[in-house]
Amino acid sequence: MDDVERAVDDGVNTFKALTRDDRFVPGAGATEIELAKQISSFGETCAGLDQYAIQKFAESLEIIPRTLAENAGVKATELISKLYAAHQGGDKNAGFDNEGGGAAVKDAVTAGILDLYLVKYWALKFATDAAVTILRVDQIIMSKPAGGPKPKENPDWDED
Repeated sequence: MDDVERAVDDGVNTFKALTRDDRFVPGAGATEIELAKQISSFGETCAGLDQYAIQKFAESLEIIPRTLAENAGVKATELISKLYAAHQGGDKNAGFDNEGGGAAVKDAVTAGILDLYLVKYWALKFATDAAVTILRVDQIIMSKPAGGPKPKENPDWDED
C-alpha cells in the first residue's frame, strides 16, 4: 500500500512540475556529463585553489551516470570514459543505454530518455547550496583560534 501511495504521490508531483515548466533535458546521465565537461573546461582557465575546487565540482557530477552504471551491473569507469568520448565528439545528448546489455552510449533524446528541467535545476541548486554551506562552516571553524582559558601566571614558581 505504501508503494502505491508513493507512486501516486510521484505522479502528482510530476504533473505539478510539468504544469509549471514543460521543458525537458536529455536523461541517462547525458546532462550531467555535458555539464561536467563544460565546468571542467572552465576550471582549466582558472588558477590556484579555485581550479581545484571547480574540477572537483565537475567530477562530482559524474555520480549520476556512475550510479546508473553500477545499478545496471556495468563497469562505471568504462561507461564514464565512453560518455566523455561521445561528448568530446560533439554528441551533447549521449547517455547510458541500459538496454544494450553493456556500457552502450546512445542519444538520449532519440531514445526518449528525458528528465524534467525543473528537477535537474533544483537538484543541482540544492546540492550546490549544501556543499557551499558545508565549506563555509568548515572555513569558520578553521579560522577561529582554539579558545579556552589561559593558564594563570603563578608567581611562586621558580624558573631555573
